[in-house]
Amino acid sequence: MNKSYISKSVKSILAALALSAGAAMALTSCEDTLERPSFTADDIDYVFSDVAKSDLYVKGVYRYFCLEEMFRAANTGDCVTTANEDNFTQANMQRASYNYDPYMPWVFGDVYRQSYNAIESCNLGIKRISMLDESEQRNALLAELYILRAYAYHNLIRFLGDVPTQWKAMEDCDIESADVLYPTRQPRDGIYDRIINDMVEHVNDLPWQSANPYVTNERLTRNAGLGIMARICLHAAGYSLRWDLETNDVNTLHMARRDDGARVREIYEIADKALAAVIAQGENHLIQDTQDESGFMYLFRNFTLGNYGPTAPEMMWMIAQQGEKTNGRLGNYIGVTGAGSGSFFAAMKALQIKLPTFYLSYTEGDKRRDVTCPMYTIGHSGEVDVHCGTTYSSVMGGKYRVQWAQAPYNSGNRNIDMAMLRYSDVLLMYAETQNFLNGGPTEAAKQALKQVRDRAGVGSLPIPSTEGEFLEAVMHERQWELADEFILRTDLVRTNLLDKFITEAKADLRELSEHTGKYADLPTYRVYHKSLNEGIYGDNFLMVEYFDLTDPEEIAAIATMPKATQTAKIKEVREAMKKMVEARGYTYNNDWYPINLFQAITSDYNTNSRQICGTIVVSTWGLGSTITTKATGKDENGGTYPEWIDGENGLFFGYKKNFSELSPFAGNLTGHPLVDNPRLTQLPGYPGAKSEY
Repeated sequence: MNKSYISKSVKSILAALALSAGAAMALTSCEDTLERPSFTADDIDYVFSDVAKSDLYVKGVYRYFCLEEMFRAANTGDCVTTANEDNFTQANMQRASYNYDPYMPWVFGDVYRQSYNAIESCNLGIKRISMLDESEQRNALLAELYILRAYAYHNLIRFLGDVPTQWKAMEDCDIESADVLYPTRQPRDGIYDRIINDMVEHVNDLPWQSANPYVTNERLTRNAGLGIMARICLHAAGYSLRWDLETNDVNTLHMARRDDGARVREIYEIADKALAAVIAQGENHLIQDTQDESGFMYLFRNFTLGNYGPTAPEMMWMIAQQGEKTNGRLGNYIGVTGAGSGSFFAAMKALQIKLPTFYLSYTEGDKRRDVTCPMYTIGHSGEVDVHCGTTYSSVMGGKYRVQWAQAPYNSGNRNIDMAMLRYSDVLLMYAETQNFLNGGPTEAAKQALKQVRDRAGVGSLPIPSTEGEFLEAVMHERQWELADEFILRTDLVRTNLLDKFITEAKADLRELSEHTGKYADLPTYRVYHKSLNEGIYGDNFLMVEYFDLTDPEEIAAIATMPKATQTAKIKEVREAMKKMVEARGYTYNNDWYPINLFQAITSDYNTNSRQICGTIVVSTWGLGSTITTKATGKDENGGTYPEWIDGENGLFFGYKKNFSELSPFAGNLTGHPLVDNPRLTQLPGYPGAKSEY
């Protein structure tokens, strides 16, 4: 067959794919619903014939950034959240513990595929929209595409390292060229330099948020563009796993910044200036407490509900996930979900949990804790849904909890937007840039950090004075503030703190399991109040009432939980519970129940306690089973560490310093990068690594 014909056919197909990302996949926004028109490559001229049609195309490109891989695998491995699937061999369990495998494949494959789709769509849009008559709107559309292309490359680099590049639309490329068909890895520093220059050149063509022509912040504004540019700069100037691209020798793997210290500083200065511009503009602020709830709860309750007006000053950029065609499962896996068959909220499973050591790391009184990691889930008992207190192996994620949400489109499409950038992130990045550029925290850095802490109710915490200690303080603050916002895993890499934080997290979990060290005096028993769920979407429930037991006599009275047939013992336990509850000023009506926090939520003791003391019988839990059905305590597990803490599949079991900071490419089947591209080299040390190209 004629090569020229093949080349034209491939270009036509690629152009059609780019259109499917843009106008053909125009996002369902919160203010309207767009039907998906049928476009082909022949429609390119029509799609880009004017600014209005081009606007729809650009709108559609955002869809490539709503990756389930981002809020599942990429949301774990950060010493905050881990996967809780139904078996340890599930890919998300493996990626959460850095046990990559290119053949299974346990890698970041969707990031690779979808990022290049986004890049091609941006390349086509940049070329075609540049041909329109210049106007403010045309320039703003180009700025969006340059920043979205930068973000796509950024995602590739932060998960995969040095990657192939394509800067022109495929319709302008020589498809017969090996460099086009089989591109090789390109140095990340050069890629970062180019996309940073693109953003610096175009970001000011975006409107400020106050002049945003769109109803919500589901499109980039100048405020968000500057914040995203700063985020990318911090990665570009930060640490990453590097190796010799010429030899691909595993012995050259090491964590380092780029070699040019002057350029590192210059990039930090770009980030610092961008963040300072957002702050000085004065259009964004942290949502503060209301009469009824904390500002942090108000923010995420309204965001999850889809009430974006009150959240706009802080939620600077989110990606629409609404309606039939442009929706996702964000609310399915993260957080307090449905309770199985019979539940008002339908059957869903929470397949991620918060590490108990993260929950316990919050300062007492921190208003973010029960929003981010509440210790309850929804259980269906009889004819009602009940808020059931949980244990240390079942700490939930709460920012996108099902009962705060609007009604889903269907069970797999939850109508919850994907949070991309908040003003608190801007403040914490600014604290970080000020600290780096001045060899320690400036007053501006301290005040930025304190703003975030003040809103959380912990503004009196001490602020370190040295550069290294302040950076660690900022990173811990990012964990407490930005959990479940899909950026913390690679934050730890770019600051070269991943190894330190993982080592500390594993040691802390073992101490918690042993009831030793900082956890030696931690109560074993907690008494929860039975709380019925209202069976509505959009409620304002935060956390189950509880009190911890520390008195030895009270503990002895409930340490053994009778079976349902032991009538006399049941009466004795209930009388003891009544005495404890009333001593704390509450009333008791068989609606308070003790839970052993170091056992599984499904243990015999906890199951019997809920039934006998709280009249709660849950037959099916909406939870994955690898962790939540297991104990946390070593003694409670028969004298050995639970498997998820320190077993063959224990947390972070696959992690190796100077090796696991990046994902390899998939390389087993057609469609995998290493199979489709014979010139692409594997990350050194993994099967399929090549050095001959």
